[in-house]
Amino acid sequence: MPEPCPVTPIHEVFSQRKSIVAVSFIAAFLFLIIVRLTNEVNFPLILNCFGQTSVKWIPFSYTQRRTLRTHYGYINVKTQEPLQLDCGLCAIVSNSGQMAAQKVGTEIDQSSCIWRMNNAPTKGYEEDVGKRTTIRVVSHTSVPLLLKNPDYFFREANSTIYVIWGPFRNMRKDGNGIVYNMLKKTVDSYPSAKIYVTTEKRMSYCDAVFKEETGKDRL
Repeated sequence: MPEPCPVTPIHEVFSQRKSIVAVSFIAAFLFLIIVRLTNEVNFPLILNCFGQTSVKWIPFSYTQRRTLRTHYGYINVKTQEPLQLDCGLCAIVSNSGQMAAQKVGTEIDQSSCIWRMNNAPTKGYEEDVGKRTTIRVVSHTSVPLLLKNPDYFFREANSTIYVIWGPFRNMRKDGNGIVYNMLKKTVDSYPSAKIYVTTEKRMSYCDAVFKEETGKDRL
């Protein structure tokens, strides 16, 4: 008479299945997390699990992985979306001629965010002021200076974020804002240009801070 086949107790079968399901779930979850951290594609369900619905992650290729903060006071001219940015160590580079011969370009370029003003040049001065630019803050009066060399500012330096500020009369979007109209044409000619304008509310706040600090009206 043949020997009976060994029978695994039913509770052990369920236990093994639970282990397999648990391991599979963990592996799938870790895979999605890895994919999420190595690119900028949103995974809303995962983000919702952690209570985060409006942030993106910077890829691993950056020296530090940081969440991008949303700044609603600055709106993209092309997409009408708010600015998303977060900086660790910032370098704010002066336009002053005193930067000449300082030879701090390498040190400046090591910063996670590098801020420059208006049309301050970098080409030919890399040794002193660095070559990278994260954000260029531009006064409404300096926009025409950028447009004198648009290929350099908006094609060669297309990774730079431009934040344009100015009075509402020049920045209005109803067709009567002289500077805003210039920026719209620029975006049409250079679709990859990252040009943002300061909202009226944010501009009012900045004007109030300036007056409180200096006792003078800026405009």
